[in-house]
Amino acid sequence: MSIDNATPADWNRVMWQQPTTLKDYIKSKQVGGNHYKGSIEPWEAMLAWGLDPWACNVLKYVQRHRKKNGKEDLEKAKHYLEFMIEHYDTVGEKYYK
Repeated sequence: MSIDNATPADWNRVMWQQPTTLKDYIKSKQVGGNHYKGSIEPWEAMLAWGLDPWACNVLKYVQRHRKKNGKEDLEKAKHYLEFMIEHYDTVGEKYYK
């Protein structure tokens, strides 16, 4: 299809096409940077593994540290791990019944 000979139906199909999978949706909505664009997206692992919010952040910061903030991201991951250890039973009861 060329832009010169596109019909209204062609425009509607292209303009309103919705992603068919969660992975496609996430990739289509990512705003800024490419530090999460790898072979495994953090969101995929978070959903597949059913992680709590703190474990999600650990995964996120460890995954991106080489491409974004280096040691600072590892410190952030450590901060979330420390919280998880301190509140292990509470987090487990709330998120992993």
